[in-house]
Amino acid sequence: MTVLALMYHRARSGPDGNDPAVLDAHFSVIADAFRCVLPGEPLDPDRLNVCLTFDDAYFDFYAVVFPLLEKHGLRALLAVPAAVVPEKAQAPRAARLAVADALGDGGYDPDGLCTWSELREMARSGRVGFGAHGHTHCRLDLPGVDLEREVVLPREMLTSRLDLPVESFVFPYGRFTGAALRTVRRHYRYAFRIGEADNPGWGGAMLYRVRADGLVSPEAPFAAHRRAGYRARRYWCRLRGR
Repeated sequence: MTVLALMYHRARSGPDGNDPAVLDAHFSVIADAFRCVLPGEPLDPDRLNVCLTFDDAYFDFYAVVFPLLEKHGLRALLAVPAAVVPEKAQAPRAARLAVADALGDGGYDPDGLCTWSELREMARSGRVGFGAHGHTHCRLDLPGVDLEREVVLPREMLTSRLDLPVESFVFPYGRFTGAALRTVRRHYRYAFRIGEADNPGWGGAMLYRVRADGLVSPEAPFAAHRRAGYRARRYWCRLRGR
């Protein structure tokens, strides 16, 4: 059994996202050929299991991706940095979608992010699972990071505000230290990192993700040569202890 966790950010054209039409076609491929799963769910032993993971809780996830999940009968894990989620948005829909970089090193624009009410709506739908993406979205490999605040607090906050269990942690920027990983493992069942590799199941200390922004075609991540590369990369990462 194999799990391929795909990593996305924006529902827009560019290196950090995909045009909505491309996502629509991409989701159609997944719905037709693969089993779409959330962390911990039973896996199909006879075909590829795909876990869709979206980072940062941008507004275009609610406005664009969420309707596409409903259209194709799919589900996705949304990684949320809880501290930056706004109570409400001030700008109209078009302006919120036009926010260029809602979440970055220089701060964040709340109008470019999902609100708590939008997150709750998606939680109630059953189409979206939630993972913590740090509390403030800071890198966890930097000196002086408060791991209790960045790792433990977002789980408590998301669980309380969304009224559902939060068992996954997605490392911001894919960066962490041994101490950060140990803290995550104490509080979450599943820890996601970037690795450009697939996973033999849910049981590893960390789950690798494959970048799926900037798709050259809807089928690109599933090409035979790429799947062979994911498998080889998994063995290489394990051999190096990464």
